[in-house]
Amino acid sequence: MNACEDRVGETTRVLLVEDHALFRQAMSLLLHRNSHVEVSQAGSLAEARLLLGGVDVVALDNYLPDGAGTDLIGEVRTSNPGAAVLVLNDAPDSANRRSALAAGADSVVSKVESPFAIIDEITGLGCARPATRHP
Repeated sequence: MNACEDRVGETTRVLLVEDHALFRQAMSLLLHRNSHVEVSQAGSLAEARLLLGGVDVVALDNYLPDGAGTDLIGEVRTSNPGAAVLVLNDAPDSANRRSALAAGADSVVSKVESPFAIIDEITGLGCARPATRHP
């Protein structure tokens, strides 16, 4: 039995933090195809900070209008210690990947990947998280 099979009936709460509205909305629509995924959206760090409570996975753009996405990782860890963090990187270079992982990201995916590969990574991180119950 895999981690997702153990979570039958549980909802994974995803916070998608991305300043490009079209990309954010497309990812949200793809995530909504999974009936066990609930998605909140933010276009900036300021908006994301208001939505951090109770999330299981944060998919976070590395470059936002009000700062580096990696600046939010510490706050995610404080408010949701069991939450997974995926950094969405514009460039597939290894320096950005290393800096995101060093900042505490669980995974880094380039936005040039297939949208389905990104969705698979988000849902996989949700399945791998420690079992939690939301009020």
